[in-house]
Amino acid sequence: MERIPPFRTIDAFRGLAAVWVVMNHSASPFIGDNPRFAHEPLYFFAVRGQFGVMLFFIISGYCIAAAAYGALTSGKPIWRYAYERVRRIYPPYLAALTLSVFTTLLIGYAGAHHLIGPVHHPNVLGTSARYWIGNLFLQQYELNVVPLMGIFWSLCYEIAFYAVVGVWLWVAKLVTLRRGLAFGTLTLVSGIFLTTYLSLLSLILSGGAVFPFDLWHLFSLGSIPFFLVEFNPMTVAGYSRRLRWGLNGAAAVAVSLVIVYITIHENDDLELSDPHSPTRSAISLLFLLLLAGLRRIDLRLAKSLWLRPVLWLGACSYSIYLVHPMVVPYASVLRRKAGLDGNLYWITFWIQILLGVACGRVFYHLIERHFISSRQKKRLAEERAI
Repeated sequence: MERIPPFRTIDAFRGLAAVWVVMNHSASPFIGDNPRFAHEPLYFFAVRGQFGVMLFFIISGYCIAAAAYGALTSGKPIWRYAYERVRRIYPPYLAALTLSVFTTLLIGYAGAHHLIGPVHHPNVLGTSARYWIGNLFLQQYELNVVPLMGIFWSLCYEIAFYAVVGVWLWVAKLVTLRRGLAFGTLTLVSGIFLTTYLSLLSLILSGGAVFPFDLWHLFSLGSIPFFLVEFNPMTVAGYSRRLRWGLNGAAAVAVSLVIVYITIHENDDLELSDPHSPTRSAISLLFLLLLAGLRRIDLRLAKSLWLRPVLWLGACSYSIYLVHPMVVPYASVLRRKAGLDGNLYWITFWIQILLGVACGRVFYHLIERHFISSRQKKRLAEERAI
């Protein structure tokens, strides 16, 4: 079987999603104080940057489906799959967590000794063992504790997504040992789609689902382009027309259930910041269709010079996501005190974004790049984004 080639354009979207999130955190406090600017095109787009998190979920869905299928076909043990996921997420996260604790303590010390003015929204550290265990291991939802930084909520879902797919990978490996790789592949695909159906039916029939299945469909939508576009006679053992029709039908059912969920909640007055907003599901569905269409011209896009800066952003997108909340608010306070407020706030806005991206890139070189796989390093070097 041939190895499935990397989907390079996904890195570009990962970079754009990270910048969109930074834009949101750069604009939202200003718009909260100055609602008259809310409908200006720049800020109107920026404050909807929470949709960038949904794009991250879709991209993660594609990548983890690819990782699980690769582990199945290569015979990689399940512990190796788990190790690679842990290595990719936790070391940069723990470094960012440490940095966040340090800055919080530093600000608290400076405020207590009147070295800085009063902080209106201080980040208070918890003192219970459960609080620290939850934050160290990204188990805040399971242990019902507050994330030390607000953006860490999405990483809790990421870890849960990895674990659920890991369970189906384990089952698929058992089936492979008894029935062969073709049946193992079918088990993996069926498990992911079955979980999607159950989560969506819970949302439709009861109006909610337990963590992490309340947002599972946003993640599993990303697996659809992987299964539909990447599966062909050269990449799948035992590929047949029946399998193709089965994949098409399973994807159609999943998309139909998402549309039903969007439709029955169309009159709900949900905030855009609510991750359960049907609007987010609709945006995710459109993004899914875009990915499926772009996959066919991915190689041509990756060779485009105009895409290089976005690929550069994509390479350090996780670091940008982790680090920017620690620097963006302070840049905003300093620049607004310098008079770059009101009609001039757009200057502060772009300074915050540039600072967030720059600090993310530094964090990437110091921390994150040491924990990415050699295959990814090679791919990033080919894209000149490393």
